[in-house]
Amino acid sequence: MKGTSGKPATWAIEGGAPNTLYRAGWRKDSLKIGDVVTVHGYLARDGHKLANMRDAILADGRPVLGGQQDADLSVALGSQPPFTDFGAERWRTVDTAKDPTGHCLPVGPSRGFTAPFPFLLVQGADTVSILFEYQAIWRAIYLDGRGHPEDVAEYPYFMGHSVGHWEGDTLVVDTTGIDERSWLDTAGHEHSAKLRLTERFQKKTADTMQWTATYDDPVYFTSPWSITRTFTRGKPGDRLLPYTCNENNKDVEHLRTHQPNLDYKHTPVKPKGN
Repeated sequence: MKGTSGKPATWAIEGGAPNTLYRAGWRKDSLKIGDVVTVHGYLARDGHKLANMRDAILADGRPVLGGQQDADLSVALGSQPPFTDFGAERWRTVDTAKDPTGHCLPVGPSRGFTAPFPFLLVQGADTVSILFEYQAIWRAIYLDGRGHPEDVAEYPYFMGHSVGHWEGDTLVVDTTGIDERSWLDTAGHEHSAKLRLTERFQKKTADTMQWTATYDDPVYFTSPWSITRTFTRGKPGDRLLPYTCNENNKDVEHLRTHQPNLDYKHTPVKPKGN
């Protein structure tokens, strides 16, 4: 491309993970030497000729996404969660350069479901296993009547420890021991080690399942709050694709502090019943 001086300049453009690009329509032959394309994205904060692509218009005029779409729980909720003063300040000062997934740490159970990647449910008599394409991580839900380990707080998991039971046609799952280094979503909503996540999975039609998640964390929130999503069955022949976070990851060396919520004004919400 041409630089500000009008002379040719070489830029490095980074897209999403290979599986994200594939699902967005990219193929090995999507670009050819000499093609003229238009790229929209975010410039590196350190001044390098590097950009993170959000979408592009190919030479044939076809628009394609270039990265994953951000997930923000407050959009599903319709407002920011009922923060404590501490939680509000953490949200106001959150630094997206410290996004744990940017450093290839595993996602937690919330972000695993709110990110735009498919997953595979494997149901057995005493367990339900969830295989996530995102970071190729797994999660086990125990249905054999056990409780949480007594030392789960001392040895947290990024996915937490999950036990479940059936209430009619609804699977109810209780998860604790979630590593507090994980985020609840891409936007940067955080949680403490005291987070308790309650999920309800209910099949609504032959091809849809409703997921309701309730977040209960007295460190970050004044009261529990919930969101609901509907998952749609994949197309016949669809599959989980590989996801290797460290492969050709160019972001880390260019990450710089970015705090998009510094203007956020906290309005305390009184807990229900007060």
